[in-house]
Amino acid sequence: MNFLKRLKAFFNPQQQVATVQLPLGENYQPIARRRPILLPSPTRRAYLPALQGSNQLNTQVQPDSFVIVFYFTETGDRLAKPQIVSGVRGQAFNFTVHQFEHYYVSRIENYHGYFAYPRAIIQLIYAQQPAAPVIVFHFDEQHHLLAQPEYLVGQLGQRYETHFLESRQYQVQHVTTNQIGHFSQQTQIVTYDYRLRQIRWANRYLTGFVRLTTDVTSYRAPDAEPLAQQLPINTVWRVYQKVQTTQRQTWYDLGGQWIPTENTERVVDYYQQPQPKALAAPLFQQAAVIPGSRRAVVDFIPQHSLRTWTQPYGNAANYLQHGQIVNIIHGVILSNNSVWYELEDHTWLEEHYVRLLSAGHDFTSPIKRLH
Repeated sequence: MNFLKRLKAFFNPQQQVATVQLPLGENYQPIARRRPILLPSPTRRAYLPALQGSNQLNTQVQPDSFVIVFYFTETGDRLAKPQIVSGVRGQAFNFTVHQFEHYYVSRIENYHGYFAYPRAIIQLIYAQQPAAPVIVFHFDEQHHLLAQPEYLVGQLGQRYETHFLESRQYQVQHVTTNQIGHFSQQTQIVTYDYRLRQIRWANRYLTGFVRLTTDVTSYRAPDAEPLAQQLPINTVWRVYQKVQTTQRQTWYDLGGQWIPTENTERVVDYYQQPQPKALAAPLFQQAAVIPGSRRAVVDFIPQHSLRTWTQPYGNAANYLQHGQIVNIIHGVILSNNSVWYELEDHTWLEEHYVRLLSAGHDFTSPIKRLH
């Protein structure tokens, strides 16, 4: 070491580097003659150290695509937790289409059957199944409709609520228990029964009879419009209820038609009424008998029976139930313009108490006068 190097080493002792002469082995080669290191390349095989514990390469492919499946209603409510499906792009996949009560799949948004994107969303939209309708009827005491039937529609399980009519003339007397409920697969019928607000009191479900002491005008309801024909004198009628109006006038319900209690007398033991006075010759609506070709339904009061007669304004005969189907074989128009139908058991019923059904044959024969 020359003088300058010694002087530099004296003033900078930390930069001194110790050099050690290592012994050379038998396989020592100079740097210039060492074998070059070969790097791996596509054309040259690379020799890698073997893994400990396994001599095979890991061939499992990691997923690189995820699909999230949502289940919503049409209103945006979530029906179930989202389903996450993972896989490799280009691979087909399946997901679960859940079934929910009262719902069905109405549409699928952004559907694709392969993993195409790193992240994707599929939405299944469910709609509620339609339910059977709820029909609301509003009847008066004579079972006449006060308004057109209401048809309520909704989804299965959805709540419904019905309401009574706002009327100054009528007030609710009875309503069925299903006025509030839920839509179902079965058609439901709600019935509101009304009575006139002018009624002070009423005795219902009477079983007595009255005889008319003169020709009496009948009405659709107390203080309502009169019917076209009068009821003949000395005829006997069954009374179904007795009411009094706010004007303190008393009325009898004869089953679909009303009369004031004046000009009537009670029949205590009614078995056979006196023969009615002779009527004018009737006008027959048809001359030919059409057995079983014209059908009708008894239109009276629900849960009540109606009496038939041996002849128009004749003696009492049988009973018919409201809603019962009957066959009409004959019809007559009397001189007071009342219309009566003869049934297949040869009893008679006035037109107010039957509702004709459609059939293959109508009363097409001309009206013939009897002299």
